[in-house]
Amino acid sequence: MITVYLGDVFEYLSELTCNIDSNATLITAENYKNLSSGTYYTSIGDVGGLNNLGEILREADQIIYAPPPNRKWSDEKHGISQMKRWTEDYLKIFSFRTSVKNFPIEEPNNKTNILKLTDSRKIAEKQLWIVGCSISHGVGVELNQRYGQLLSKDLNLPVSFLTKGGSSVIWAADQILRSDIQRNDLVVWGVTSIPRVPWFNNKLNHINPGSYKQDPGLDRTFSFDYFSSEDITYRTVISIFQVINYCKKIGANLLLVSLLDDGTLFEYLKDYPNRLQASFIWGRDLSSLYIDLGNDNEHPGRKSHEFYFTEILNKIKQLQWV
Repeated sequence: MITVYLGDVFEYLSELTCNIDSNATLITAENYKNLSSGTYYTSIGDVGGLNNLGEILREADQIIYAPPPNRKWSDEKHGISQMKRWTEDYLKIFSFRTSVKNFPIEEPNNKTNILKLTDSRKIAEKQLWIVGCSISHGVGVELNQRYGQLLSKDLNLPVSFLTKGGSSVIWAADQILRSDIQRNDLVVWGVTSIPRVPWFNNKLNHINPGSYKQDPGLDRTFSFDYFSSEDITYRTVISIFQVINYCKKIGANLLLVSLLDDGTLFEYLKDYPNRLQASFIWGRDLSSLYIDLGNDNEHPGRKSHEFYFTEILNKIKQLQWV
């Protein structure tokens, strides 16, 4: 086993290592190749450069960080040490391939926000998943009036809601792909319109043409024209097909329900049988887009959710999933 103590050129490193193993050896530019089992100590200054350091660390079974006791490095100027910078850079990289001690890797502060799932699995047996934007979330109605809750009650299946107001197909696909969806689960995805994107800046934002205009800073990041670009269509379409493939592979039953798509997305899904067009089948302005409006006078109301429930339930029975 090769153990390497990595620090600075000062004498402390020799004393520290030799107190642990009296046979510890200094690695230099002259003896760094073909190390045999044992304990070693070194620094970038001793080995003559980063390439040599990399070769040493690739051979090591264990690396132990040993910075100067007073944290003042030999090349430090105005509080900045290039040796410390490069030493810690290599330690971070090698911590992902071998054992590195005394150098804890802190998780990024934004990891929780980046990886957050809006809901989790309820039981080990078959269950229902509802996925989508504000309509599927139930904005505008009471929670027990939303179509997902009605389906859960009728099918006698626990339900998880991977839903968020203003969210995109791209975001919804990611939620599905990282959730604990299992064989025979029923996944009902209320598909929204194309011009929506998840945007992360310290926290996750759901951007659409309406919210874009309300945030004057976004125009410095991407153009409003992006919402009508081929790229956003590409990202949205492949997200759906990734989910279709995923559910097929794991044996989950996926139903795509158009709740805000004007037919643009479903043009790509003509050959996919497990789909239901439930939007744009009435009028075109807000007052006639749905059967009724909810308590916010913007989203579908109770009667609309009852319609979605009936349509989806009939489709599920037609597909013989229950």
